[in-house]
Amino acid sequence: MSELKPINSNMFKKGLDRITNRLKGRGEITALDIDQRMLRIVHATMSRGLSRVRRIELIPLPAEGLDLKSPKATGEWIGKQLKRIRLTPGVAVMAARRGESILKEYQFPPMKDIGEMASMVRVRASRDLPFPESQASIDFTVTKAPNKREIKVTKNDSSNLNKTNEAKTNVVVSAIKNETLIFYKTMAESAGFTLAGLGLRPMASFRVLKTCVPDIVKNAVALISIRRHEVDVDILVDGRLVFSRELSANLNFPENHKESDIQNNLIQLSKEIYRCLHSYEGSESYQKLDHLLVAGGTGIEEKLCQCLDSQSNLKWQSMPPPSGLRLPKNIKENTARALTSLGLALGFLDEGGLAVNFLSPKKPVVKRNEGRTKWLLGMCLLIAGTLMMFSVQKRFKSNAQSALDELAPIYSKLKKDERTNKIIIRTGDAVTAWSKESKDWLGHFAFLSTVLPSCEKVYLKNLGTRRVGQNGVITFQLQAKDSSTLHSVESRLRELGYVFKSIPQTPGNDRHGYTFRASFELMIPDNFKHDLKSYLNTNTPPARINDDIHANGLSSIEQKREDSNG
Repeated sequence: MSELKPINSNMFKKGLDRITNRLKGRGEITALDIDQRMLRIVHATMSRGLSRVRRIELIPLPAEGLDLKSPKATGEWIGKQLKRIRLTPGVAVMAARRGESILKEYQFPPMKDIGEMASMVRVRASRDLPFPESQASIDFTVTKAPNKREIKVTKNDSSNLNKTNEAKTNVVVSAIKNETLIFYKTMAESAGFTLAGLGLRPMASFRVLKTCVPDIVKNAVALISIRRHEVDVDILVDGRLVFSRELSANLNFPENHKESDIQNNLIQLSKEIYRCLHSYEGSESYQKLDHLLVAGGTGIEEKLCQCLDSQSNLKWQSMPPPSGLRLPKNIKENTARALTSLGLALGFLDEGGLAVNFLSPKKPVVKRNEGRTKWLLGMCLLIAGTLMMFSVQKRFKSNAQSALDELAPIYSKLKKDERTNKIIIRTGDAVTAWSKESKDWLGHFAFLSTVLPSCEKVYLKNLGTRRVGQNGVITFQLQAKDSSTLHSVESRLRELGYVFKSIPQTPGNDRHGYTFRASFELMIPDNFKHDLKSYLNTNTPPARINDDIHANGLSSIEQKREDSNG
């Protein structure tokens, strides 16, 4: 249809379309069109943005022996003819007749997404179809879309209360039954090639019109496409297909026909054409026709133009051959007889492909459950993370197991050595545990020995240590001559920084004459400094006895030694 850009076109999508077209092999195309009389084949190529027709073949159908209603038989016959002319179609397209399809134009609000447009088209078309939507292939083409400026002007028009002048998008919708689609696919498979697209004859005729007379495409044009058994009446206004009808005709005259028979048939056909034009005048898209064209290769196009002119004041003329297309010299005569196939080939080679393609119609947007999608994505990530965690765990476990296997012999050897040193190990463990739990016990023992009175006044009966939470406690019991000594010991220990409760004194005479006893539980502060040097003179050493050998100098050593050499 129209050369309008897609609704949501952008640079990325254009590049993607070009790549897709190349992958689909749009550089070379074979278009086939078959009717009750002839098979028309056009082979074209696209190179550097230019289309070129390589071959145009016209093959008459046999008078008997071919059942056109059988797709398999027709396809086998087409395959034989392709082999005969030595043509192997890589990418092939065909066209459905106007009588096999339903064609209608709708108007929709402007949309940015072609998928949303497809959804709206299906909803609207399902109301007008004479058969269920599930049994049809529905496709559409946007023939006219308002630009941003037009949309803005209509929105700012405050006087537009009834919204009759609101910007609309013109869409031509076409639908065929799935049976028709299967018919053409079976025909292509029987012929030995894969069908890449199934277009529509009126769309192909419009594509040829743009090639033959591109200057009048934007005007109101009536195009009559003639075949021996059928005639298509298509009306295009401003590049839009607004009206299309298919008429049955009998223009296949015998060899001994009379001129009057031809004239009568042409008059009858002219009346049917004018009936179609009158129907167009009653449509909403009516616009006065600027150009009236008759296309075909039957040889009676000029006579039909004269007959149409005689029945009205309108001026009809034959459509000129395509001027902007590169054609070989030996096939120019066949161009007018294969216009539909030519339009199919050119439409497929266009950047956007066929305007209407029943084989791959535009699909509506699939409404996805975003919450479910996020949930599935989260579950996938969770499973992936779990698998990764187990794989890492397995790897670490294998590494640890290998290290354990390497250390097992060493451990067994050390276990044997442990038996011989069991007592030493136990003693060392006890000392280590005592050292870890200690608060410098030995230092406190030495410090207490310097600050306590001499043994003439008091002596130590027992000594022990223990831990209470984070603090260390030293317990000992003193036996003293009198109670004043115990009081002095208690006051001195408090002055030094030890923390303890009041000490009860218990009378307890022993054989040595020490008559008082007291038990101490000293709690060691965290920051306790015991300076032994400051208390070395606390207890004066006793006087030496008279029989001490050191008193008489018996232990003195000669300061000088005589020379061993004398």
